[in-house]
Amino acid sequence: MKLDTVIKLGSLAFGVAQDDRIRQLLKIAHNGAKRRGFYDVGPIVPPPGPSVPYAPVRSSGPRSRYPR
Repeated sequence: MKLDTVIKLGSLAFGVAQDDRIRQLLKIAHNGAKRRGFYDVGPIVPPPGPSVPYAPVRSSGPRSRYPR
């Protein structure tokens, strides 16, 4: 892609981002997403330990097709 094309696209995107109607639309969408819970405020780091409890694995021979 030519350099002048990249510059033109960048200036167009910057001009659109500066438009008041676009800013108002993004603010409405952002507030709606917060109200509906799309932004989770939970911890970023998971707690230590296994995240999913698991059952112990039996190692006594092959699995039977018909469990007892």
